Amino acid sequence: MAIEKQLSIAIENQFPEFVKTDGPNLIAFAKAYFEYLEQNGNALETNRNLLNYQDLDNTLTTYLQYFQRELMADIPENMLTDKRLLLKRIKDLYTSKGSQKSYDLLFRILYNQDIDFYYPGEDILRASDGRWVKDSILNVIIVNGQATDFTSQKVTGSTSGATATVENVVTTISSGLEVTELNITSVVGTFVDGETVTIESGSSAEVFNTIGPLSDVTITRGGKGHVVGDTVTFSSATGQGAQGTVAAVSDTSSFEVFVQNGGSGYQVNAAITISGGSGTGGAASITTLSNTEVIALNRDKILPMANVVINTGPKFVSLGANTTAVSANLAAANVSTTLIAGLNFVNTTVGTIATVTTTDFGFGYDGTANTNNLPTATVIDFDISNLNIKDPGEFPPDFKGRDALLGTRNVTGAISDVTVGASTLGTGYRKFDQATITNSRSGSFNARGTPVITGVIDQPGRYTDTKGFLSGNNKLQDNFYYQEYSYVIQSQKFIETYREVVNSVLHPAGVKLFGEFDHDASMTVTPSSSDANRTFANTIHSFIESETASGALNDFSQTGDGFDTTGITFDTI
Repeated sequence: MAIEKQLSIAIENQFPEFVKTDGPNLIAFAKAYFEYLEQNGNALETNRNLLNYQDLDNTLTTYLQYFQRELMADIPENMLTDKRLLLKRIKDLYTSKGSQKSYDLLFRILYNQDIDFYYPGEDILRASDGRWVKDSILNVIIVNGQATDFTSQKVTGSTSGATATVENVVTTISSGLEVTELNITSVVGTFVDGETVTIESGSSAEVFNTIGPLSDVTITRGGKGHVVGDTVTFSSATGQGAQGTVAAVSDTSSFEVFVQNGGSGYQVNAAITISGGSGTGGAASITTLSNTEVIALNRDKILPMANVVINTGPKFVSLGANTTAVSANLAAANVSTTLIAGLNFVNTTVGTIATVTTTDFGFGYDGTANTNNLPTATVIDFDISNLNIKDPGEFPPDFKGRDALLGTRNVTGAISDVTVGASTLGTGYRKFDQATITNSRSGSFNARGTPVITGVIDQPGRYTDTKGFLSGNNKLQDNFYYQEYSYVIQSQKFIETYREVVNSVLHPAGVKLFGEFDHDASMTVTPSSSDANRTFANTIHSFIESETASGALNDFSQTGDGFDTTGITFDTI
Protein backbone atom coordinates (compact mmCIF):
# COMPACT_ATOMS: atom_id res chain seq x y z
CA MET A 1 0.00 0.00 0.00
CA ALA A 2 1.62 3.27 -1.12
CA ILE A 3 2.76 5.95 1.42
CA GLU A 4 1.37 9.36 0.70
CA LYS A 5 3.98 11.41 2.71
CA GLN A 6 7.38 9.99 1.86
CA LEU A 7 10.57 10.72 3.83
CA SER A 8 12.90 9.81 0.99
CA ILE A 9 12.14 12.99 -0.95
CA ALA A 10 13.20 15.13 2.04
CA ILE A 11 16.43 13.28 2.90
CA GLU A 12 18.69 15.43 0.72
CA ASN A 13 17.68 18.61 2.56
CA GLN A 14 18.63 17.12 5.89
CA PHE A 15 22.39 17.15 5.09
CA PRO A 16 24.68 20.22 5.46
CA GLU A 17 26.10 21.87 2.36
CA PHE A 18 29.60 20.45 2.75
CA VAL A 19 28.14 16.91 2.67
CA LYS A 20 26.18 17.77 -0.45
CA THR A 21 29.46 18.99 -1.97
CA ASP A 22 31.89 16.41 -0.69
CA GLY A 23 29.60 13.33 -0.26
CA PRO A 24 26.88 13.09 -2.93
CA ASN A 25 27.15 9.31 -2.80
CA LEU A 26 26.28 9.30 0.89
CA ILE A 27 23.20 11.36 0.21
CA ALA A 28 22.21 9.07 -2.66
CA PHE A 29 22.68 6.01 -0.45
CA ALA A 30 20.56 7.49 2.35
CA LYS A 31 17.81 8.43 -0.11
CA ALA A 32 17.81 4.97 -1.67
CA TYR A 33 17.68 3.35 1.74
CA PHE A 34 14.58 5.32 2.76
CA GLU A 35 12.96 4.60 -0.57
CA TYR A 36 13.51 0.92 0.16
CA LEU A 37 11.94 1.23 3.62
CA GLU A 38 8.91 2.90 2.06
CA GLN A 39 8.21 0.04 -0.33
CA ASN A 40 5.25 -2.32 0.34
CA GLY A 41 5.98 -4.75 3.12
CA ASN A 42 9.01 -2.94 4.45
CA ALA A 43 9.45 -1.22 7.79
CA LEU A 44 8.25 2.32 7.10
CA GLU A 45 5.38 1.25 4.81
CA THR A 46 4.26 -1.38 7.32
CA ASN A 47 4.49 0.99 10.27
CA ARG A 48 2.55 3.70 8.44
CA ASN A 49 -0.28 1.21 7.35
CA LEU A 50 -0.41 -1.00 10.41
CA LEU A 51 -4.03 -0.13 11.21
CA ASN A 52 -5.09 -0.90 7.62
CA TYR A 53 -3.36 -4.28 7.66
CA GLN A 54 -5.58 -5.40 10.52
CA ASP A 55 -8.31 -5.78 7.90
CA LEU A 56 -8.18 -9.16 6.11
CA ASP A 57 -9.33 -7.55 2.89
CA ASN A 58 -6.32 -5.18 2.93
CA THR A 59 -3.57 -7.14 4.68
CA LEU A 60 -0.54 -8.47 2.88
CA THR A 61 -0.40 -12.11 1.79
CA THR A 62 2.66 -12.65 3.93
CA TYR A 63 0.67 -11.61 6.98
CA LEU A 64 -2.08 -14.20 6.44
CA GLN A 65 0.01 -16.75 8.31
CA TYR A 66 -0.30 -14.66 11.47
CA PHE A 67 -4.06 -14.49 11.11
CA GLN A 68 -4.14 -18.25 10.53
CA ARG A 69 -2.00 -18.85 13.59
CA GLU A 70 -4.46 -16.84 15.63
CA LEU A 71 -7.83 -17.91 14.13
CA MET A 72 -7.36 -21.41 12.74
CA ALA A 73 -4.17 -22.89 14.04
CA ASP A 74 -5.40 -26.46 13.52
CA ILE A 75 -6.20 -26.02 9.81
CA PRO A 76 -3.32 -27.31 7.64
CA GLU A 77 -1.40 -24.91 5.43
CA ASN A 78 -1.97 -26.96 2.29
CA MET A 79 -5.69 -26.22 2.08
CA LEU A 80 -7.30 -25.94 -1.37
CA THR A 81 -9.63 -23.09 -0.62
CA ASP A 82 -8.98 -19.32 -0.65
CA LYS A 83 -7.19 -18.71 2.64
CA ARG A 84 -8.20 -15.06 2.88
CA LEU A 85 -11.88 -15.94 2.35
CA LEU A 86 -11.66 -18.82 4.81
CA LEU A 87 -10.20 -16.60 7.51
CA LYS A 88 -13.15 -14.25 7.11
CA ARG A 89 -15.73 -17.10 7.33
CA ILE A 90 -14.02 -19.52 9.73
CA LYS A 91 -16.58 -18.59 12.37
CA ASP A 92 -19.22 -20.43 10.31
CA LEU A 93 -17.20 -23.62 10.70
CA TYR A 94 -16.77 -23.24 14.45
CA THR A 95 -20.40 -22.32 15.16
CA SER A 96 -21.59 -25.44 13.30
CA LYS A 97 -19.04 -27.70 14.98
CA GLY A 98 -20.17 -31.31 15.29
CA SER A 99 -22.87 -31.12 12.62
CA GLN A 100 -22.70 -32.90 9.27
CA LYS A 101 -22.55 -29.55 7.53
CA SER A 102 -19.40 -28.63 9.45
CA TYR A 103 -17.71 -31.84 8.23
CA ASP A 104 -18.85 -31.17 4.68
CA LEU A 105 -17.38 -27.69 4.86
CA LEU A 106 -14.07 -28.91 6.31
CA PHE A 107 -13.56 -31.49 3.55
CA ARG A 108 -14.41 -28.93 0.90
CA ILE A 109 -11.83 -26.62 2.48
CA LEU A 110 -9.09 -29.21 2.73
CA TYR A 111 -9.65 -31.48 -0.29
CA ASN A 112 -12.44 -29.94 -2.38
CA GLN A 113 -14.31 -33.23 -2.03
CA ASP A 114 -17.78 -34.28 -0.90
CA ILE A 115 -18.23 -36.85 1.86
CA ASP A 116 -21.00 -39.09 3.14
CA PHE A 117 -21.87 -40.15 6.65
CA TYR A 118 -22.89 -43.46 8.10
CA TYR A 119 -24.04 -43.99 11.66
CA PRO A 120 -23.62 -47.63 12.78
CA GLY A 121 -26.15 -47.00 15.56
CA GLU A 122 -28.87 -46.89 12.91
CA ASP A 123 -28.35 -50.58 12.17
CA ILE A 124 -28.38 -51.83 15.76
CA LEU A 125 -31.07 -54.42 16.46
CA ARG A 126 -33.78 -52.98 18.70
CA ALA A 127 -36.96 -54.59 19.91
CA SER A 128 -40.19 -53.28 18.33
CA ASP A 129 -38.23 -50.96 16.07
CA GLY A 130 -40.11 -51.74 12.83
CA ARG A 131 -41.32 -48.81 10.72
CA TRP A 132 -45.01 -49.60 10.25
CA VAL A 133 -47.23 -47.58 7.93
CA LYS A 134 -50.81 -47.92 6.72
CA ASP A 135 -51.88 -46.63 3.34
CA SER A 136 -55.41 -45.50 2.55
CA ILE A 137 -57.32 -45.12 -0.69
CA LEU A 138 -60.23 -42.86 -1.61
CA ASN A 139 -62.29 -44.16 -4.55
CA VAL A 140 -63.81 -41.10 -6.17
CA ILE A 141 -65.66 -39.95 -9.25
CA ILE A 142 -64.23 -36.71 -10.61
CA VAL A 143 -66.88 -33.98 -10.53
CA ASN A 144 -64.88 -30.89 -11.44
CA GLY A 145 -61.41 -30.83 -13.00
CA GLN A 146 -59.17 -33.75 -13.89
CA ALA A 147 -57.77 -36.65 -11.92
CA THR A 148 -54.21 -35.36 -12.32
CA ASP A 149 -55.18 -32.15 -10.51
CA PHE A 150 -55.23 -34.08 -7.22
CA THR A 151 -51.63 -35.33 -7.35
CA SER A 152 -49.59 -34.09 -4.34
CA GLN A 153 -52.52 -31.93 -3.20
CA LYS A 154 -54.32 -31.67 0.13
CA VAL A 155 -57.92 -32.90 -0.05
CA THR A 156 -60.67 -31.91 2.37
CA GLY A 157 -63.99 -33.66 2.94
CA SER A 158 -66.94 -31.27 2.75
CA THR A 159 -69.05 -33.30 5.20
CA SER A 160 -66.52 -34.93 7.52
CA GLY A 161 -63.93 -32.13 7.49
CA ALA A 162 -61.24 -34.81 7.20
CA THR A 163 -58.00 -33.90 5.42
CA ALA A 164 -55.24 -35.89 3.74
CA THR A 165 -52.38 -35.54 1.29
CA VAL A 166 -52.68 -37.30 -2.06
CA GLU A 167 -49.50 -39.23 -2.83
CA ASN A 168 -50.50 -40.51 -6.27
CA VAL A 169 -53.53 -40.97 -8.49
CA VAL A 170 -54.62 -44.04 -10.47
CA THR A 171 -57.65 -44.12 -12.78
CA THR A 172 -59.33 -47.48 -13.38
CA ILE A 173 -62.48 -48.79 -15.08
CA SER A 174 -64.86 -50.60 -12.72
CA SER A 175 -67.95 -52.18 -14.31
CA GLY A 176 -67.83 -49.62 -17.10
CA LEU A 177 -67.37 -46.61 -14.80
CA GLU A 178 -64.21 -44.54 -14.60
CA VAL A 179 -63.15 -44.57 -10.95
CA THR A 180 -60.15 -42.64 -9.63
CA GLU A 181 -58.10 -44.04 -6.75
CA LEU A 182 -56.50 -41.37 -4.56
CA ASN A 183 -53.66 -42.89 -2.53
CA ILE A 184 -53.64 -40.73 0.61
CA THR A 185 -51.36 -40.26 3.61
CA SER A 186 -51.27 -37.98 6.66
CA VAL A 187 -54.97 -38.56 7.18
CA VAL A 188 -56.65 -36.41 9.84
CA GLY A 189 -60.25 -37.35 10.61
CA THR A 190 -62.42 -39.89 8.79
CA PHE A 191 -63.75 -39.46 5.27
CA VAL A 192 -67.31 -40.70 4.68
CA ASP A 193 -68.98 -42.31 1.69
CA GLY A 194 -70.78 -40.02 -0.71
CA GLU A 195 -69.19 -36.77 0.45
CA THR A 196 -67.44 -34.30 -1.83
CA VAL A 197 -63.69 -33.82 -1.47
CA THR A 198 -62.00 -30.71 -2.81
CA ILE A 199 -58.52 -29.31 -3.30
CA GLU A 200 -57.31 -25.71 -3.11
CA SER A 201 -57.52 -25.16 -6.88
CA GLY A 202 -61.26 -25.91 -6.80
CA SER A 203 -61.23 -29.35 -8.41
CA SER A 204 -63.63 -31.71 -6.67
CA ALA A 205 -64.68 -35.36 -6.59
CA GLU A 206 -67.30 -37.51 -4.89
CA VAL A 207 -66.37 -40.46 -2.69
CA PHE A 208 -67.84 -43.36 -4.67
CA ASN A 209 -69.37 -46.36 -2.88
CA THR A 210 -71.67 -48.06 -5.39
CA ILE A 211 -69.17 -50.18 -7.28
CA GLY A 212 -65.73 -51.17 -6.16
CA PRO A 213 -63.73 -53.36 -3.79
CA LEU A 214 -65.56 -55.33 -1.13
CA SER A 215 -65.11 -53.98 2.39
CA ASP A 216 -67.65 -56.17 4.20
CA VAL A 217 -70.67 -58.43 3.66
CA THR A 218 -74.02 -58.28 5.47
CA ILE A 219 -75.11 -61.89 5.92
CA THR A 220 -78.56 -62.76 4.56
CA ARG A 221 -78.14 -66.57 4.49
CA GLY A 222 -75.70 -68.35 6.78
CA GLY A 223 -75.52 -71.73 5.07
CA LYS A 224 -74.17 -74.48 7.30
CA GLY A 225 -71.07 -76.43 8.23
CA HIS A 226 -68.72 -73.44 8.54
CA VAL A 227 -66.08 -72.99 11.24
CA VAL A 228 -64.60 -69.76 12.61
CA GLY A 229 -61.32 -69.08 10.85
CA ASP A 230 -62.24 -70.82 7.60
CA THR A 231 -61.07 -69.06 4.45
CA VAL A 232 -63.94 -68.08 2.15
CA THR A 233 -64.27 -66.42 -1.24
CA PHE A 234 -66.87 -63.86 -2.32
CA SER A 235 -68.37 -63.72 -5.78
CA SER A 236 -71.26 -61.84 -7.35
CA ALA A 237 -72.63 -61.12 -10.80
CA THR A 238 -69.92 -58.52 -11.44
CA GLY A 239 -67.50 -58.81 -8.52
CA GLN A 240 -64.58 -61.17 -8.09
CA GLY A 241 -61.29 -61.63 -6.31
CA ALA A 242 -62.31 -60.91 -2.71
CA GLN A 243 -61.33 -63.33 0.03
CA GLY A 244 -61.84 -63.37 3.76
CA THR A 245 -62.39 -65.47 6.84
CA VAL A 246 -65.35 -66.66 8.85
CA ALA A 247 -65.48 -64.37 11.91
CA ALA A 248 -68.50 -65.86 13.73
CA VAL A 249 -70.96 -68.72 13.32
CA SER A 250 -74.29 -69.63 14.91
CA ASP A 251 -75.77 -73.04 15.65
CA THR A 252 -79.32 -71.64 16.05
CA SER A 253 -79.74 -69.42 13.00
CA SER A 254 -80.22 -71.75 10.05
CA PHE A 255 -82.41 -74.84 9.82
CA GLU A 256 -82.97 -77.89 7.68
CA VAL A 257 -86.05 -79.95 6.81
CA PHE A 258 -86.18 -83.69 7.57
CA VAL A 259 -88.73 -86.45 7.06
CA GLN A 260 -90.69 -87.68 10.10
CA ASN A 261 -93.35 -89.60 8.16
CA GLY A 262 -93.06 -89.95 4.41
CA GLY A 263 -96.79 -90.55 3.85
CA SER A 264 -97.81 -91.81 0.42
CA GLY A 265 -98.88 -90.59 -2.99
CA TYR A 266 -96.27 -87.89 -3.45
CA GLN A 267 -94.52 -86.82 -6.61
CA VAL A 268 -90.90 -85.64 -6.59
CA ASN A 269 -91.94 -82.13 -7.61
CA ALA A 270 -94.50 -81.67 -4.83
CA ALA A 271 -94.07 -78.24 -3.18
CA ILE A 272 -92.82 -77.94 0.40
CA THR A 273 -94.17 -74.88 2.21
CA ILE A 274 -92.09 -73.15 4.95
CA SER A 275 -93.98 -70.90 7.37
CA GLY A 276 -93.61 -69.31 10.80
CA GLY A 277 -90.51 -69.09 12.97
CA SER A 278 -88.37 -66.12 13.96
CA GLY A 279 -86.24 -65.81 10.83
CA THR A 280 -86.56 -65.37 7.11
CA GLY A 281 -86.14 -67.59 4.10
CA GLY A 282 -85.80 -71.32 3.87
CA ALA A 283 -86.72 -73.80 1.14
CA ALA A 284 -86.61 -77.54 0.54
CA SER A 285 -87.55 -80.07 -2.13
CA ILE A 286 -88.33 -83.79 -2.31
CA THR A 287 -85.27 -85.69 -3.43
CA THR A 288 -86.23 -89.38 -3.52
CA LEU A 289 -89.32 -91.59 -3.11
CA SER A 290 -89.86 -95.09 -1.79
CA ASN A 291 -92.78 -97.54 -2.02
CA THR A 292 -93.66 -96.11 -5.40
CA GLU A 293 -96.82 -96.82 -7.39
CA VAL A 294 -98.34 -95.56 -10.61
CA ILE A 295 -101.52 -93.49 -10.65
CA ALA A 296 -103.23 -92.33 -13.83
CA LEU A 297 -103.75 -88.59 -13.51
CA ASN A 298 -105.96 -86.55 -15.79
CA ARG A 299 -103.94 -83.59 -17.05
CA ASP A 300 -106.88 -81.88 -18.78
CA LYS A 301 -108.42 -78.85 -17.13
CA ILE A 302 -112.13 -78.05 -17.16
CA LEU A 303 -111.70 -74.36 -17.91
CA PRO A 304 -110.94 -74.82 -21.63
CA MET A 305 -114.32 -76.63 -21.92
CA ALA A 306 -116.33 -73.81 -20.36
CA ASN A 307 -117.82 -72.57 -23.65
CA VAL A 308 -118.30 -75.91 -25.42
CA VAL A 309 -121.88 -76.49 -26.67
CA ILE A 310 -122.71 -80.16 -26.35
CA ASN A 311 -124.19 -82.21 -29.19
CA THR A 312 -123.88 -79.53 -31.89
CA GLY A 313 -121.68 -81.61 -34.11
CA PRO A 314 -119.72 -84.75 -34.46
CA LYS A 315 -117.13 -83.47 -31.94
CA PHE A 316 -117.48 -81.41 -28.79
CA VAL A 317 -115.42 -78.47 -29.97
CA SER A 318 -116.07 -78.52 -33.72
CA LEU A 319 -119.17 -76.33 -33.89
CA GLY A 320 -119.37 -74.85 -30.42
CA ALA A 321 -118.36 -71.44 -29.19
CA ASN A 322 -115.10 -72.73 -27.64
CA THR A 323 -112.00 -70.76 -28.58
CA THR A 324 -109.56 -72.25 -26.07
CA ALA A 325 -107.02 -74.84 -27.09
CA VAL A 326 -107.66 -78.30 -25.69
CA SER A 327 -105.74 -81.55 -25.71
CA ALA A 328 -105.83 -83.80 -28.74
CA ASN A 329 -107.99 -86.32 -26.88
CA LEU A 330 -110.66 -83.73 -26.12
CA ALA A 331 -110.50 -82.26 -29.60
CA ALA A 332 -111.46 -85.66 -31.03
CA ALA A 333 -114.06 -86.56 -28.39
CA ASN A 334 -117.83 -86.60 -28.79
CA VAL A 335 -120.81 -87.78 -26.82
CA SER A 336 -119.93 -91.35 -27.60
CA THR A 337 -116.36 -91.08 -26.30
CA THR A 338 -115.54 -92.68 -22.95
CA LEU A 339 -113.88 -90.57 -20.27
CA ILE A 340 -110.77 -92.71 -20.42
CA ALA A 341 -110.44 -92.08 -24.13
CA GLY A 342 -111.53 -88.45 -24.11
CA LEU A 343 -109.38 -87.17 -21.28
CA ASN A 344 -105.57 -86.99 -21.20
CA PHE A 345 -104.70 -89.49 -18.49
CA VAL A 346 -100.96 -89.72 -17.73
CA ASN A 347 -99.38 -92.50 -15.70
CA THR A 348 -97.62 -90.76 -12.81
CA THR A 349 -95.17 -92.32 -10.38
CA VAL A 350 -95.89 -91.45 -6.78
CA GLY A 351 -94.73 -92.82 -3.46
CA THR A 352 -93.51 -92.25 0.05
CA ILE A 353 -91.16 -89.32 0.66
CA ALA A 354 -87.81 -90.93 1.42
CA THR A 355 -85.50 -87.90 1.52
CA VAL A 356 -85.76 -84.16 1.20
CA THR A 357 -83.02 -81.61 0.38
CA THR A 358 -82.90 -78.22 2.06
CA THR A 359 -82.05 -75.73 -0.71
CA ASP A 360 -82.22 -72.59 1.47
CA PHE A 361 -81.25 -72.84 5.14
CA GLY A 362 -82.77 -69.47 6.01
CA PHE A 363 -81.36 -66.95 8.49
CA GLY A 364 -82.18 -65.66 11.96
CA TYR A 365 -84.17 -68.58 13.32
CA ASP A 366 -82.68 -68.19 16.79
CA GLY A 367 -85.74 -66.88 18.67
CA THR A 368 -85.81 -66.55 22.46
CA ALA A 369 -86.48 -68.85 25.39
CA ASN A 370 -90.24 -68.22 25.07
CA THR A 371 -90.42 -68.20 21.29
CA ASN A 372 -90.65 -71.10 18.89
CA ASN A 373 -87.77 -70.05 16.69
CA LEU A 374 -88.08 -72.78 14.06
CA PRO A 375 -90.52 -72.66 11.15
CA THR A 376 -92.87 -75.45 10.14
CA ALA A 377 -92.61 -77.40 6.91
CA THR A 378 -95.69 -78.88 5.20
CA VAL A 379 -96.10 -80.73 1.92
CA ILE A 380 -99.32 -81.42 -0.02
CA ASP A 381 -99.37 -82.91 -3.49
CA PHE A 382 -102.59 -81.34 -4.74
CA ASP A 383 -102.73 -83.51 -7.88
CA ILE A 384 -103.08 -86.60 -5.68
CA SER A 385 -104.76 -85.04 -2.67
CA ASN A 386 -107.70 -83.83 -4.77
CA LEU A 387 -108.43 -87.43 -5.72
CA ASN A 388 -109.18 -88.21 -2.06
CA ILE A 389 -107.59 -91.64 -2.29
CA LYS A 390 -107.27 -93.24 1.12
CA ASP A 391 -104.11 -95.08 2.00
CA PRO A 392 -105.17 -98.50 3.31
CA GLY A 393 -101.71 -99.07 4.73
CA GLU A 394 -102.21 -96.47 7.45
CA PHE A 395 -104.36 -96.75 10.54
CA PRO A 396 -106.49 -94.90 10.73
CA PRO A 397 -106.31 -94.55 6.96
CA ASP A 398 -105.37 -91.08 5.64
CA PHE A 399 -105.52 -89.60 2.19
CA LYS A 400 -102.67 -89.95 -0.27
CA GLY A 401 -100.79 -86.76 -1.14
CA ARG A 402 -101.46 -85.01 2.18
CA ASP A 403 -100.46 -87.40 4.90
CA ALA A 404 -96.68 -86.81 5.11
CA LEU A 405 -95.14 -85.21 8.21
CA LEU A 406 -91.98 -83.09 7.89
CA GLY A 407 -89.87 -81.60 10.72
CA THR A 408 -87.34 -78.77 11.02
CA ARG A 409 -84.21 -78.47 13.15
CA ASN A 410 -81.33 -76.06 13.53
CA VAL A 411 -78.05 -76.82 11.73
CA THR A 412 -74.59 -75.98 13.03
CA GLY A 413 -72.05 -73.64 11.52
CA ALA A 414 -74.26 -70.96 9.98
CA ILE A 415 -72.13 -67.91 9.18
CA SER A 416 -73.21 -64.83 11.12
CA ASP A 417 -70.20 -62.60 10.38
CA VAL A 418 -67.24 -62.54 8.02
CA THR A 419 -64.09 -60.46 7.68
CA VAL A 420 -62.87 -59.42 4.24
CA GLY A 421 -59.09 -59.59 3.89
CA ALA A 422 -57.53 -56.13 3.71
CA SER A 423 -55.22 -57.24 0.89
CA THR A 424 -57.89 -59.20 -1.02
CA LEU A 425 -60.79 -56.78 -1.44
CA GLY A 426 -61.38 -57.77 -5.06
CA THR A 427 -62.97 -55.53 -7.69
CA GLY A 428 -66.25 -54.82 -9.41
CA TYR A 429 -68.73 -55.56 -6.60
CA ARG A 430 -72.09 -53.78 -6.67
CA LYS A 431 -73.78 -52.87 -3.41
CA PHE A 432 -77.21 -54.05 -4.64
CA ASP A 433 -76.09 -57.50 -5.85
CA GLN A 434 -76.04 -60.69 -3.81
CA ALA A 435 -72.64 -62.13 -2.98
CA THR A 436 -72.13 -65.87 -2.67
CA ILE A 437 -69.83 -66.95 0.15
CA THR A 438 -68.02 -70.15 -0.75
CA ASN A 439 -66.13 -72.34 1.73
CA SER A 440 -63.90 -75.20 0.61
CA ARG A 441 -64.57 -77.14 3.84
CA SER A 442 -66.13 -80.52 3.11
CA GLY A 443 -69.80 -80.65 4.10
CA SER A 444 -70.30 -76.90 4.15
CA PHE A 445 -73.04 -75.15 2.20
CA ASN A 446 -72.60 -71.70 0.66
CA ALA A 447 -73.79 -68.63 2.51
CA ARG A 448 -75.01 -65.41 0.91
CA GLY A 449 -74.92 -61.75 1.77
CA THR A 450 -75.22 -58.18 0.58
CA PRO A 451 -71.92 -56.52 -0.41
CA VAL A 452 -70.83 -53.50 1.61
CA ILE A 453 -68.94 -51.14 -0.69
CA THR A 454 -67.01 -48.17 0.64
CA GLY A 455 -64.99 -45.54 -1.12
CA VAL A 456 -62.74 -45.15 1.93
CA ILE A 457 -60.37 -48.11 2.01
CA ASP A 458 -57.63 -48.77 4.55
CA GLN A 459 -54.88 -50.78 2.93
CA PRO A 460 -53.08 -53.49 4.91
CA GLY A 461 -50.22 -52.13 6.98
CA ARG A 462 -46.64 -52.79 5.95
CA TYR A 463 -43.11 -52.39 7.23
CA THR A 464 -41.00 -49.89 5.33
CA ASP A 465 -37.77 -51.62 6.32
CA THR A 466 -36.41 -54.57 8.29
CA LYS A 467 -35.58 -52.72 11.49
CA GLY A 468 -36.40 -54.84 14.52
CA PHE A 469 -36.51 -58.05 12.45
CA LEU A 470 -34.46 -60.87 13.96
CA SER A 471 -34.03 -62.22 10.45
CA GLY A 472 -33.13 -58.81 9.03
CA ASN A 473 -29.76 -57.15 8.46
CA ASN A 474 -29.53 -55.48 11.87
CA LYS A 475 -26.44 -55.84 14.03
CA LEU A 476 -25.96 -56.55 17.71
CA GLN A 477 -24.44 -53.71 19.72
CA ASP A 478 -20.72 -54.28 20.32
CA ASN A 479 -19.81 -51.05 22.20
CA PHE A 480 -17.16 -50.36 19.58
CA TYR A 481 -18.33 -49.89 16.00
CA TYR A 482 -22.03 -50.74 16.33
CA GLN A 483 -23.05 -48.37 19.09
CA GLU A 484 -25.07 -45.21 19.52
CA TYR A 485 -22.05 -42.89 19.68
CA SER A 486 -19.98 -43.83 16.64
CA TYR A 487 -19.94 -42.24 13.21
CA VAL A 488 -18.24 -43.03 9.91
CA ILE A 489 -16.89 -40.52 7.41
CA GLN A 490 -17.03 -41.96 3.90
CA SER A 491 -14.57 -40.15 1.66
CA GLN A 492 -11.88 -40.61 -0.95
CA LYS A 493 -9.19 -39.95 1.63
CA PHE A 494 -7.71 -42.38 4.11
CA ILE A 495 -8.52 -41.62 7.71
CA GLU A 496 -4.85 -40.99 8.54
CA THR A 497 -5.03 -38.00 6.22
CA TYR A 498 -7.69 -36.16 8.16
CA ARG A 499 -7.94 -37.83 11.56
CA GLU A 500 -5.84 -35.26 13.42
CA VAL A 501 -7.51 -32.18 11.96
CA VAL A 502 -11.02 -33.59 12.45
CA ASN A 503 -10.28 -34.47 16.07
CA SER A 504 -8.84 -31.07 16.85
CA VAL A 505 -11.38 -28.94 14.95
CA LEU A 506 -14.75 -30.67 14.86
CA HIS A 507 -14.84 -34.01 16.65
CA PRO A 508 -17.39 -33.88 19.53
CA ALA A 509 -16.38 -35.32 22.88
CA GLY A 510 -17.88 -38.66 23.80
CA VAL A 511 -18.22 -40.10 20.29
CA LYS A 512 -15.99 -42.39 18.25
CA LEU A 513 -14.69 -41.64 14.76
CA PHE A 514 -14.30 -44.19 11.97
CA GLY A 515 -13.26 -43.67 8.38
CA GLU A 516 -14.39 -45.48 5.27
CA PHE A 517 -12.44 -45.16 2.05
CA ASP A 518 -14.45 -45.10 -1.17
CA HIS A 519 -12.67 -45.19 -4.48
CA ASP A 520 -13.92 -45.74 -8.01
CA ALA A 521 -11.37 -47.14 -10.42
CA SER A 522 -11.30 -48.54 -13.92
CA MET A 523 -9.68 -51.91 -14.40
CA THR A 524 -8.50 -53.54 -17.59
CA VAL A 525 -8.81 -57.29 -17.20
CA THR A 526 -6.87 -59.57 -19.51
CA PRO A 527 -8.28 -63.12 -19.47
CA SER A 528 -5.92 -65.98 -20.12
CA SER A 529 -8.26 -67.26 -22.86
CA SER A 530 -8.58 -65.83 -26.35
CA ASP A 531 -11.48 -63.63 -25.36
CA ALA A 532 -11.07 -59.92 -25.98
CA ASN A 533 -10.02 -57.67 -23.13
CA ARG A 534 -12.88 -56.17 -21.20
CA THR A 535 -13.01 -53.07 -19.04
CA PHE A 536 -15.45 -52.67 -16.24
CA ALA A 537 -16.04 -50.24 -13.40
CA ASN A 538 -15.02 -51.77 -10.11
CA THR A 539 -16.03 -50.10 -6.87
CA ILE A 540 -13.73 -50.71 -3.98
CA HIS A 541 -15.12 -49.53 -0.72
CA SER A 542 -15.21 -50.01 3.00
CA PHE A 543 -11.60 -49.54 4.01
CA ILE A 544 -12.68 -49.13 7.61
CA GLU A 545 -10.16 -47.79 10.07
CA SER A 546 -10.83 -47.23 13.72
CA GLU A 547 -9.82 -44.04 15.40
CA THR A 548 -7.17 -45.81 17.40
CA ALA A 549 -5.81 -48.01 14.58
CA SER A 550 -2.44 -46.74 13.42
CA GLY A 551 -3.37 -46.53 9.80
CA ALA A 552 -4.11 -50.24 9.65
CA LEU A 553 -6.93 -51.39 7.40
CA ASN A 554 -9.33 -53.26 9.65
CA ASP A 555 -11.80 -54.34 6.98
CA PHE A 556 -11.81 -54.47 3.21
CA SER A 557 -14.65 -55.44 0.93
CA GLN A 558 -14.85 -55.32 -2.84
CA THR A 559 -17.83 -55.46 -5.16
CA GLY A 560 -17.43 -56.46 -8.77
CA ASP A 561 -19.31 -58.49 -11.35
CA GLY A 562 -18.04 -61.84 -10.12
CA PHE A 563 -15.58 -63.86 -12.22
CA ASP A 564 -12.87 -66.50 -11.88
CA THR A 565 -9.56 -64.73 -11.34
CA THR A 566 -7.47 -67.72 -12.35
CA GLY A 567 -4.98 -66.61 -14.99
CA ILE A 568 -6.18 -63.00 -14.99
CA THR A 569 -3.77 -60.08 -14.69
CA PHE A 570 -4.70 -56.58 -13.59
CA ASP A 571 -2.99 -54.14 -15.93
CA THR A 572 -3.86 -50.92 -14.12
CA ILE A 573 -5.81 -49.76 -11.14
